[in-house]
Amino acid sequence: MAQANTPLNPFFLSPKIPDKYFCDRREETRTLSRLVTNGSNVLLMSPRRMGKSGLIHHLFELPEIKKAYHTFFIDIYETSSLEEFVQKLGQEIVGKLSRRGMGPLLAFLRSLVSLRGVFSLDPSSGMPSFSVGIGEITRPEATLDEIFSYLEKADKRCIVAIDEFQKVADYEQKNVEAVLRSRIQLLRNTTFIFSGSERSVLGQMFGSASRPFYQSTSSLSLGPIDKDVYADFAVSLFADAGKTLEREAVLDLYDLVQGYTYYLQRSMNAAYALLPDGKPCDRTFLFERVDEILTAQTDSYQDILSALTPNQRALLAAIALEGVASNITSTEFIRRHGLGPISSVQTAARALMKRQFLTRDPQKRYCLDDKFLELWLARPFGITPKIRLGQNRR
Repeated sequence: MAQANTPLNPFFLSPKIPDKYFCDRREETRTLSRLVTNGSNVLLMSPRRMGKSGLIHHLFELPEIKKAYHTFFIDIYETSSLEEFVQKLGQEIVGKLSRRGMGPLLAFLRSLVSLRGVFSLDPSSGMPSFSVGIGEITRPEATLDEIFSYLEKADKRCIVAIDEFQKVADYEQKNVEAVLRSRIQLLRNTTFIFSGSERSVLGQMFGSASRPFYQSTSSLSLGPIDKDVYADFAVSLFADAGKTLEREAVLDLYDLVQGYTYYLQRSMNAAYALLPDGKPCDRTFLFERVDEILTAQTDSYQDILSALTPNQRALLAAIALEGVASNITSTEFIRRHGLGPISSVQTAARALMKRQFLTRDPQKRYCLDDKFLELWLARPFGITPKIRLGQNRR
């Protein structure tokens, strides 16, 4: 029986992970903490599902941060306008302030002069809620000014983390970067973490002299957790529950999913939950759990593929078969995978990168963002997790 206050499964899949079950990232945490506490805005980059959000939430839970700062986190991946950005930020601030009581919450709502008259009471708590529709934010720049003004007057310093910040570049309004930059550069009580996964887009936003955020931040890149560190972490969590995990199995899984944190955690979560009493978790058992996850994702992945063009599907499958692909417009690559003309491959690659199916590293090598989708696409060609593991080690 699980002990009191012990979670059923210690391999958390959400970004908010209790410190006891948070794996490593000590150096990254120290660096990020040092930067924000010294007033530096930070650009945090990594591929999706590598653990950026988890690192930020871990930072926010540090005792020294919780004591001295108000912290706010918004994910703008599904936003498409400044109005939606402002709505997300307002909702996050209201959510945090509501835990501190009616006084701070009312003070914030009163500061939003541009939205006066559109707030409602939450029927369950009786407290005002930020149920403001997009159409009701008629002057988003004015509302943004009011929110930032409130943060500047807060009783503690503030840290605002904006996840998937590259989405701002896709907003219909073409001046949003300038709107945000012109205001953020004037703030003294608020520090920002701009987190994102599209390296090429973020590189342009923060590295091009013609863009508003040019050289306005310190940069931090997040890579995979060290393989041996993660293996020790996983083995110890199994041991804490009286379970046996073979270390080599974890190392093999790590190679299979190329160290991506989410896919490691998802696989270990399933293995931990399903391991029979008295049976060790070896590679066979662990890879069987990966296969089960892939099977469960079939309907979802089929829906995803149905929304792509034939050229996009063909290129995605070709890169999935290779694991990591270089020179995707070369005659050899196109011939090997039966792709169309170079121009169609280039167009498909741009579209897949924009939709975050593909990522490209500084060496211009392409791979799928979703490692389970990569394995699933390779299945019809007879590439099992065991075979892919061998390919990854070549």
